[in-house]
Amino acid sequence: MWACLLTCCGLPAALHAQQLLPLPADPARARAVAPGMAARGTATTTALALPFFEDFAGQPEGKPNRTRWKDGNVLVNERFSQAPPSRGMATFDGLDSLGRSYGLPSFYGLTDVLTSQAIDLSAGRPGDRTYLSFYWQTGSIVGGPNDERGSRQVRLVLEFLDNTGTWRQVWYNPSLLFGQGTNLKTLTRFRQRFIAVNDARYFHAGFRFRFRSYGNLNGTRDTWNLDYLLLDRNRDTASVSYADLVLSAPLSSLLKRYAAMPAWQYNAAANPAQELNDSAFTTLNNLDTLVVGTPYSYQGTVRVLPAGPETQFLTGSAFSAAGAKQTRLGGSVRGVPLAVGSGTRVQHSVHLSLLSGAGSPNDTVRRVTEFGNYYAYDDGSAEGTAILAQGSSLPTSRAIRFELNRPDQVLKIRYYYAGASGSGSIPAATAVTFGVWDAAANGQPNATPKATVTESLPTSVAAGGFREVTFSQPVAVSGTFFIGYTQPANTTLFIQFGADLNSRLPRLTLFDRENNAWTDRAATFAPMLRPVMSSLVSSAHSAAADAAVTIYPNPSTGLVQVQGRYTRAVALDALGRPVWEQPAAQAGQGQLDLRRLPAGVYVLRLTLPDGAVGTQRVVLQP
Repeated sequence: MWACLLTCCGLPAALHAQQLLPLPADPARARAVAPGMAARGTATTTALALPFFEDFAGQPEGKPNRTRWKDGNVLVNERFSQAPPSRGMATFDGLDSLGRSYGLPSFYGLTDVLTSQAIDLSAGRPGDRTYLSFYWQTGSIVGGPNDERGSRQVRLVLEFLDNTGTWRQVWYNPSLLFGQGTNLKTLTRFRQRFIAVNDARYFHAGFRFRFRSYGNLNGTRDTWNLDYLLLDRNRDTASVSYADLVLSAPLSSLLKRYAAMPAWQYNAAANPAQELNDSAFTTLNNLDTLVVGTPYSYQGTVRVLPAGPETQFLTGSAFSAAGAKQTRLGGSVRGVPLAVGSGTRVQHSVHLSLLSGAGSPNDTVRRVTEFGNYYAYDDGSAEGTAILAQGSSLPTSRAIRFELNRPDQVLKIRYYYAGASGSGSIPAATAVTFGVWDAAANGQPNATPKATVTESLPTSVAAGGFREVTFSQPVAVSGTFFIGYTQPANTTLFIQFGADLNSRLPRLTLFDRENNAWTDRAATFAPMLRPVMSSLVSSAHSAAADAAVTIYPNPSTGLVQVQGRYTRAVALDALGRPVWEQPAAQAGQGQLDLRRLPAGVYVLRLTLPDGAVGTQRVVLQP
């Protein structure tokens, strides 16, 4: 269906504004296997012994570990599945190890391959109850694959290497339309399969097995995820229990509202700890279904990289019921004293230990947060792409909201470009206008952006990934502002930007403008758009702006009258920290209610209709 949608008939003009599409390319994979990156294990020249086990947990994103795998363009990752048995899996799709498509969207064929190292089965016999088990998921987080029909193969295949050097197919999973089989054309849950190794031809010193995927050669349209493989003898297929307690999800953000934010904005908060997450969590699965339950201990730590001391934010012990799945494990990081400067990188971790079962492995999940010069809701990786509905006569826009702790300037917009799609050829100079909007009284973006810059986007998907567009002058912002883009009217061309499907936006954050009206979108993804900030106080401040608005009485007991036109008011304390902001519903009104502030001296920042910022000193008395 994806192929037809994108190449056969084009995308419909009334397509929903939040339409999510597969990735046509994934540049992050090229970075993972770039020269100088540590190799994933050392290739062996000696056949492996049983048991053969792989859960892909704790491995860096990239190629599979060469200790166990001979070859394969699959991606070991934690981001393309939902509810896996364990953290980490191998993803099969239409992209090679460098994130490039194997072919054009109209072609189907062999895509990814994963082949084991040689495994010595020469001492085995067909009656040894030797089985290979694995969990697989049809589809990826962005959706299900195309259906298999006619000569078009869309399937995951398992093959064994016999003693003559011949690969023999022993299992396959086709993608079928609803009603034609047990598979739905959607993302399915992980299912387990046991495959018997009971043919005498397989019991030799150079046995291997391999998985091969077939489907669309372009991007992540046809995808399978593979996890938790075990090859061993003397197995009981009626028992799917494993004495293992494992973490099963990436760790949520250190920050409450964002995935990254500027250090100076973090430090400017009235209470910086409130910017930290009150629920940083992962999940765990108990794969043991036979015993009553499993006791375990856990610990969460925070550390400033590269070598800062670890501070504990979570500790305890608990009991996991037999077979419990996706149990939440986490806690608040707000009690951790955290000093950050520009460029500081902070790692927080959750560590799991079993209290029973000698030799059982521990499991740890980590995440790094950057306090650089930008805001981000996304975690830096794209799992899909997002497009806007196209108007036949009017342009359409998308904007996302950010909240400042002190006035600042937007220097650039960093965006993840993923190419364009639709019917016909892509124009040589597809132009998109990026912009910064102030907030209107209703909390939505203003109708007109306060600053724009137009960028001609490349036609090559190979040029995908993060790009930057720079404004001719820094754009002064304070309080709430929006960044986004406007695309020209067009009924055949759809510009794709990266979508982080593992992150979510707060409410009232994403807005789309169609037919000259903004609409709030309850997004199930984070658009990969990032404002790059300057850290400088707004250069729009001037003596003329100071004189344009006056306040009285001054000193005041808290009710302050404003004479002159303005759009936003913010009160700063003696350290320059915002301590009060005018509610959006009262924006521009002639009276400010500051009575909740303690007595003292404050600076009122008043944003004028033209974007200039004036300041007034006000004294509040008891």
